[in-house]
Amino acid sequence: MAHFSVLQLALLAVVGIVVGALNAIAGAGSLITFPVLIAFGLNPLVANVSNCIGVTAGNISATVAFRRELNGQWPAIRSMLLPAAAGSVVGAIILLALPSSVFNFIAPLLVALGSVLTLLQPWLVKRITAKRAQSTHRGEGFTFQVLIFLIALYGGYFGSGIGLLFFAVLSLWFIDSSVHQLDGVKSVLQALSNGCAGLLFCFVAPVSWPATIVLLISGLIGGPIGVMLARRIPAKPLRMGIGICGLIAAVLIAIRTF
Repeated sequence: MAHFSVLQLALLAVVGIVVGALNAIAGAGSLITFPVLIAFGLNPLVANVSNCIGVTAGNISATVAFRRELNGQWPAIRSMLLPAAAGSVVGAIILLALPSSVFNFIAPLLVALGSVLTLLQPWLVKRITAKRAQSTHRGEGFTFQVLIFLIALYGGYFGSGIGLLFFAVLSLWFIDSSVHQLDGVKSVLQALSNGCAGLLFCFVAPVSWPATIVLLISGLIGGPIGVMLARRIPAKPLRMGIGICGLIAAVLIAIRTF
């Protein structure tokens, strides 16, 4: 287990605030924290579980800050809670059941996947917007529940980019909701997907607690900041920057791992 210097913890606190804000806006902040934790000396598995726990606080504080947008959304959200929680736990179990070498091998691929999804976000939103104008679907039904379960499973296993995936699915089903309302629901699902897996990791996984605690505290600060910014600035430039940085990080992680 890596030992952190005071300077490293201070830098991680700054990163945690930024990532807490980015998760509220773009939903891909883990593409930054995960590579940073690896750069600070953690192996990919420890970095993953520590990151999963650490970003949960920011997702929760963002959810609280989005309470205005979530007003009236809770009846629909309740239908998503069980598949999101179940998927998160299944993903965490898969992560812990497989040898750590498996995750170490695919971690760069997962970072690259999350980065590509983030970079494709403008195109995805354009397609989603067109379908929303024609669709009559609502956030109910077997297909919707399965999609929520699968995204949460990915969130429990790794999780970078789940905010974008949740937003895409929500946009197709909740066609009458505003972008900010969808951001609020997305924050609830992110908090649940990271939180259920993170709770399990607290007891049975190798966690770097110094790094995790710093991320928890700084994320609490960053989440509401991100909500405030989400109401004022376009998210597309941020997502593009995160995606490019994520692709670079994927290459660096692959070099370090192999």
